[in-house]
Amino acid sequence: MIILDVEASGLAPDSYPIEVAWQHRFNPTKFDSFLIKPAPSWLYWDTYAEDHIHHISRETLASCGISIVEAASRLNASLNGMTVYTDAPPYDRRWIAELFRAASIEQAFKIQDVLLLLPPTQEGAYLRRFNLTPVTHRALEDVRQIINCVNYIAPYGGEYPGDI
Repeated sequence: MIILDVEASGLAPDSYPIEVAWQHRFNPTKFDSFLIKPAPSWLYWDTYAEDHIHHISRETLASCGISIVEAASRLNASLNGMTVYTDAPPYDRRWIAELFRAASIEQAFKIQDVLLLLPPTQEGAYLRRFNLTPVTHRALEDVRQIINCVNYIAPYGGEYPGDI
């Protein structure tokens, strides 16, 4: 079971993904994380987000990011046919869809809400725990925070470590 997180250039409609990470919920050695070099058509940049939220500069993306084709290909190679879970499906679905659209590659995995891993009676407990934990807004650290909160509230969440 995979948890995914996306950091973006901002929250505006024309924002785009700048960092993606995923990790297996029960196997912390199975993960990936990378910065994304913006496509030429991706122009929107929120300086507030850079200065106060994710702290990733456009210069860092240009020098350390991978191409959109490599990013989409890496995600498909690792997550092909899977359903992955995120804490912000409306945003993360949009940003991942934009990545694949810009790369002209078909997305080979689905994105669902991490709350689906919890019994409905435990969603409030998860949200309280998650909201009490500082968020770094770096994709891999955020993925690990989500996993820690989900595993605390629902250690198996419908999937058992031996079945994976």
